[in-house]
Amino acid sequence: MSEHPSLKNYLADWSRDSETRPAVAETIEAIAAACVEISSLVARGPLAGELGAEQGDNVDGDTQKALDLIANDLIIEAMHNAPVACLVSEELEEPKTINKGAPLFVTTDPLDGSSNIDTNVSVGTIFSILPTGKNGEDPCCLLQSGIEQLAAGYVIYGPRTALVMTLGDGTMAFTLDPRTREFRLTRPTIEIIPDTNEFAINS
Repeated sequence: MSEHPSLKNYLADWSRDSETRPAVAETIEAIAAACVEISSLVARGPLAGELGAEQGDNVDGDTQKALDLIANDLIIEAMHNAPVACLVSEELEEPKTINKGAPLFVTTDPLDGSSNIDTNVSVGTIFSILPTGKNGEDPCCLLQSGIEQLAAGYVIYGPRTALVMTLGDGTMAFTLDPRTREFRLTRPTIEIIPDTNEFAINS
């Protein structure tokens, strides 16, 4: 394996010889592809239009910005090319049916921190991948034990764009190479040391 394998190659190795993992890998690749497009928009800032313009409120009462809705549309479009039955998004009032009968569903905040858009502070995309309901259950079955989660992560759009995720065993980070538009593994293992202090940059 190369020093910085691509996300695609990493997931191919991870999902090899498994019946269930390829669907998760395909879904992560689809999310990553949408995030490459979101990253490009964030990097262009006002050159891409009034991304911070208010467009209304979401179901939580938070003000929706133009980029919130654009990011949401990009994620939805990407999910049509993945084995995803439905999508739950902070920007949607109800779960959205994608591909009926597919084995997975995705929950997401397509653009967390959108109040930072006009101040050039980092924003991100958050996602979780879970199995659909079984035995006739609601395919968008949100009320599941956390142990059922198949993968989760976030993409942060800062000076560099990074994808941080877990596939259930440890956490790793990939960095977007803007030349090739590919995420590449740059931190195979991320851990919080037992004795540490943490501080949020947006406190």
